[in-house]
Amino acid sequence: MPRSAAAVLRRAADGCADRLLAAQPVIRADSLMPDGDTPVHYARVACRRLRSDVRTFRRLLDEPWTRRVRANLKWLAELLGAARDAEVLRARLRETASPGSHWGELPGGRPALAVGAFDEALRERAVSARADLLVALDSARFPLLVAMLGEPGFRGRARRRAADVLPALADVQVRKYEDAVADLTDEAPDEQWHEVRILAKRARYAVDLAGRRREAKQLAKVQSLLGEHQDAVVAAEAWRELSPADPVTALRLIERERAAAERARAAFLATPSIPGR
Repeated sequence: MPRSAAAVLRRAADGCADRLLAAQPVIRADSLMPDGDTPVHYARVACRRLRSDVRTFRRLLDEPWTRRVRANLKWLAELLGAARDAEVLRARLRETASPGSHWGELPGGRPALAVGAFDEALRERAVSARADLLVALDSARFPLLVAMLGEPGFRGRARRRAADVLPALADVQVRKYEDAVADLTDEAPDEQWHEVRILAKRARYAVDLAGRRREAKQLAKVQSLLGEHQDAVVAAEAWRELSPADPVTALRLIERERAAAERARAAFLATPSIPGR
């Protein structure tokens, strides 16, 4: 018997709950997931994906449930995001500043001590973000969220076949992404590029839930370019904030990140917005 839209959406909610429960003890142990991913990233992706799916397919979902779930997923995703940002920045600093990277040694032979000061500042951010996250996981709100995910509410249309209702709603997100890409230029501000990245992610999750796996994979490829752009932009801003520790090193790191952002822009603009569509 063909699956209903409600069954597909219920499976998505259950999947998010499973990932959050799997990540929780690993976060506490400060270890890695079995696949080598960090538990913070693993859980954050689960939150972001379900938030996106609930937004895209909200016409099929009970409005009070949708409102409560989105608010609680946002709460947890922001805490996970702070911890994940520190992870990404520390890894990016090691790559960007390493003499063995494709960038080569920092001009002027900047000492490791200068980069170490930046890393220590990021480590402190990570420790603080982890402490906040652990408080959240110990709160009553976390198990309440997991329980809520197990009891989604649906509207009448959700009883129809998934193939009859999900694709049209997914296409709304695809069109928003395509329209945004049509207005994108190499000179567009970082904020506009970031918005396109968000729309690409929503479109990717939407078509994946609608069963269009090939299209989702194609969107994942362009999303990775947009993600590299955003990571470089965020890193450049982080080095600017930390510049008082060593202005010269900060300037060199910022230059490298802006160059990385420009390469990502060029690569994205040279790629079809949705290859093969």
